[in-house]
Amino acid sequence: MRSSLTVLATVALLLTGAVSAFAVSGGPMTATLTAGTLSLTGAVPGPFVATLTGASQAVDAALTTYQAIDARGTATGWHVTFSATTFACTNPVDVGCPAGGAAFPASSLSMPAPTVTCVGLCTGLAAPPTISISALTALDSGSAVTVASAAAGAGAGTYNFAPATVGTGNLQLTVPGSAYATTYHSTLTVSIVAGP
Repeated sequence: MRSSLTVLATVALLLTGAVSAFAVSGGPMTATLTAGTLSLTGAVPGPFVATLTGASQAVDAALTTYQAIDARGTATGWHVTFSATTFACTNPVDVGCPAGGAAFPASSLSMPAPTVTCVGLCTGLAAPPTISISALTALDSGSAVTVASAAAGAGAGTYNFAPATVGTGNLQLTVPGSAYATTYHSTLTVSIVAGP
């Protein structure tokens, strides 16, 4: 009996020594992360095409999805803005445009509120931005419209925006009944700006 106890005690001591030796191995580690950028892609508008009727009409066009990425590693917030120039034609570039040109009234181009989804985590610093418009909103009124805003301490990640539907598209243009039969031009600018 005494010899069995001695063997067990010796085995227990050997195992204790092995665990202790394993626990003290290894060492400190670091992870150095370099800041990325704040970026926005997508939001490409399609063309508006219509036949004049002599009455004002709503004409719809598509807008592609868009993606906002905040990889700066600061979580200081950001916002997305939309703005468009007034639809106008130029003589003699646009056939049918009168001398001196012509333009649609301001606030002729509008867009409904988009939806946003997170890619990956969606809590804490990665909490999604807030959509800042709730109804059909004019984009060509002369100043940029904030469509989404990420507060400080949120918006750190990747976010996909899906344009909502209005009529048969995602953008709506009110064409006056008195419009000329020509091609009108506008430029849509979609920006992501640092700060909530």
